[in-house]
Amino acid sequence: MAENLALIAGATGAAASRLVALLAQRPDWSVVGLCRTPPSEPPAGVRYIAADLTDAASCARAVAEAGSVTHVVYACRAAHGENGVEDVAANAAMLRHLIVAADRPALRHVHLLEGTKWYGMHLGPYETPSREDAPRHMPPNFYYEQQDLLEASSVGKTWRWSASRPGLIIDVAPGRARNMISTIGAYAAICRALDLPFDFPGRRGAYDALLEVTDASLLARGIAWMLTAENAANQAFNLTNGDVFRWSRLWPRIGRLFGLREGRIRPLPLGSWMADKAPLWDRIVAHHDLRPMRLDQLALWSFAEFALGFEYDVFSSMTKLRQAGFTEAVDTEAVFLGHLEAYREARLLP
Repeated sequence: MAENLALIAGATGAAASRLVALLAQRPDWSVVGLCRTPPSEPPAGVRYIAADLTDAASCARAVAEAGSVTHVVYACRAAHGENGVEDVAANAAMLRHLIVAADRPALRHVHLLEGTKWYGMHLGPYETPSREDAPRHMPPNFYYEQQDLLEASSVGKTWRWSASRPGLIIDVAPGRARNMISTIGAYAAICRALDLPFDFPGRRGAYDALLEVTDASLLARGIAWMLTAENAANQAFNLTNGDVFRWSRLWPRIGRLFGLREGRIRPLPLGSWMADKAPLWDRIVAHHDLRPMRLDQLALWSFAEFALGFEYDVFSSMTKLRQAGFTEAVDTEAVFLGHLEAYREARLLP
């Protein structure tokens, strides 16, 4: 029997899938993934259980089936929203159902995945580099209710909690359209097919702003560290790549990767402007003998508008996490270009 049993809610999502794979490779961990629809071909060493976290009874049944859970990772949300207000009551209720169901003698740690929306990065300019003790912005923000719930639930208990606050998550994740890597890659491929320069379609101010992202594999390693590190107990930590970048430097490098002429800043409402590009994408797939995948499985244009729309600095201080003991960092530009190459090697991008 493994020493630790991790129950990961949202196990097939962007934030948790790399953590599932990482812990499954470690001999002292067993992994159970909770999700609405378990994958038809689960990775080796992982057991999946179907659960509806909006239903307390469904959640309780799933946790009981999982066994003696020692660690819980909550990486779910009721629904994605970029600029608008997300459902606070629904998101808090889902976490509450899981905590109540998992709060047994074996439980040692609960980890909550948050994000830089904690600081109001989606609302407009804010204080940077953002620090974990920054004052909260005007509510609503479901992260606030969730962390308050987690802290209150742990009072008088033997288990500890932690929270991570990543930036926008990037990864090689075929079939997951809400991903800057594949969406920008698809945009580049469409520019090449139309013999267009590689114009930057985001807002003008975003081209030179200082920005950050979080690589999914780095996020997984950071969360795995928080699950057992004494210095991580009962605290929240920013968890980003550890550097910053500007599109003004990275965008031309992406263009050169795809053999495109350098363009200019040309803001576009991508959600509507790319709505008619599915037939063109099908022709690109056929011409380059790519693996068949619909454009809407590769690119989410509304997310691209959000990700390319920050006309102000968006970055977090990593000092607290480094001083606590997790010191890993990655080069964002190298990771971005490497992930694009991985999509090409997988014959998903030309």
